[in-house]
Amino acid sequence: MGKIVLMKQNRPSFQIVLKYALLQIPSLIFLILALIVLRQWFDIPAYLAVGFIGLWAAKDVILFPFLWRYYDADQFPDRFAMVNRTGLAISRLEPDGYVQVRGERWWARTAETGKPIERGKCIRVKNIEGLKLTVEPSTEGNRIS
Repeated sequence: MGKIVLMKQNRPSFQIVLKYALLQIPSLIFLILALIVLRQWFDIPAYLAVGFIGLWAAKDVILFPFLWRYYDADQFPDRFAMVNRTGLAISRLEPDGYVQVRGERWWARTAETGKPIERGKCIRVKNIEGLKLTVEPSTEGNRIS
């Protein structure tokens, strides 16, 4: 199996900045609408409402350097390349249990619910559903990838 090279970026592209900014708009609109309603119910000065909006926007700007990599789909291209990887059952799977694949512990379910997989046996990943792996016994012996 070929090695996948990670293409980490040091700076966000324009598309990532745009995606981040567009995803912040709904919460900003909600804040503005909430402040409009609050100004009608309570006597909140306009400068205070504008200040809240400014703080909200500043929060998004401050958090961007920490979050932009999560908006980049190409940051870690092999993150879903677990299918067909082999690992080790670290608990008995009947049908659920824990496995270790690529040094990480995962919650897993056996592909065939009638056949448990014993602790210490090699497994192969068949599918990923969210954070749960579907696995089957590996026929490659003790070779773990």
